[in-house]
Amino acid sequence: MKGYLILLLVMIFTGCSSGDNNATYPFRAGELRVTGNATALYDINENGEATNIRILSAEPRYYFEKSLYKDIEKWNFKKSQTRKNVQVTVHYQID
Repeated sequence: MKGYLILLLVMIFTGCSSGDNNATYPFRAGELRVTGNATALYDINENGEATNIRILSAEPRYYFEKSLYKDIEKWNFKKSQTRKNVQVTVHYQID
């Protein structure tokens, strides 16, 4: 992917991360140099996995939703710290 990108994660009601929970810049958005943000809600189960992922909003639409969903599916958190309705907003920006 060309250029540098900055991903700022703003987590509200964050769970304690036990790993690197990063968001990736979608390829198509990067190629077209599209910047924006996406917000999602998810739950954390007893195994430290993100479940019940819901994309609340994305601007512009159709660029970031799928990528954010797939990223959250891969995230891991500390076991036995279940949480409901954890909200995350990812700001996608290319420098």
